[in-house]
Amino acid sequence: MKLLPLLAAALLIASPVSAETLRLMSYNIRYANPQDVPPWPERGPRMAAQIAFVQPDVLGLQEALLPMVDDLSQALEDYDHYGVGRDDGAKAGESTTVFWHRSRFEKVSAVTQWCGQTPDTPSKDADAALPRTFTRLILKDKRSGQVFDVRNAHFDHVGVKARENCAAQILSLPTVPGAHLIVLGDFNSGLTSAPYKRFTADTSPLKDTRVASLRRFGPTGTFNDFDIRQTDGDAIDHIFVERALTVTRFATLTDSFSGKVISDHFPIVADIELK
Repeated sequence: MKLLPLLAAALLIASPVSAETLRLMSYNIRYANPQDVPPWPERGPRMAAQIAFVQPDVLGLQEALLPMVDDLSQALEDYDHYGVGRDDGAKAGESTTVFWHRSRFEKVSAVTQWCGQTPDTPSKDADAALPRTFTRLILKDKRSGQVFDVRNAHFDHVGVKARENCAAQILSLPTVPGAHLIVLGDFNSGLTSAPYKRFTADTSPLKDTRVASLRRFGPTGTFNDFDIRQTDGDAIDHIFVERALTVTRFATLTDSFSGKVISDHFPIVADIELK
């Protein structure tokens, strides 16, 4: 199946990724709801082609049911992945799966935590409607030896307090010594929200790649509700990186097929310069 990305996005994203660049991608892929238009059997192959075209080094997924992860994994043969279902810590429910490029990275460790008072067991926090997780990967670059502490999250869509708590929980985990900290995902939190302000506060080690990027492409809004015309909403998907890193490019990708979008969120991509 032929994917038809916008030409400008293709020109921005398709340039080769050098050894000094880390390409990050965050994608809420929308769980496989058979009532959706288009449904997952139509969306999945286009999504796999889109991801393969972008060639992220690290990809954080949200709403990823494990059969969907299997579909993508079969198409993305150069990647390894890790993630567990949020309902039982195994195969049930959505996951915050992370994919990484096998030839570049060695997995040092991988774990999923639940947002709340019992982070090691399936649970939900405060006013959250559902159990929410973030996946933590420690990856070592085989070429440079640099280490990355990656945390991929999906915050609750209802719980205001739960979202703020989960932001605090993620930031409270000490970074692996010498590692570069990366936090990405669907935070259901806009640019004026408490979680976003916590991640980007002067006391935080992080900055927003969308704001810090030297070059930006695409709309600000990331939730489209399966409407290609809906690009003027709030940014609720984010990629945060440690302040010392240089962000060279950031894009919100609005690729479509036959007038239909690939997910109800637009994916975001950031290129990070590594020295």
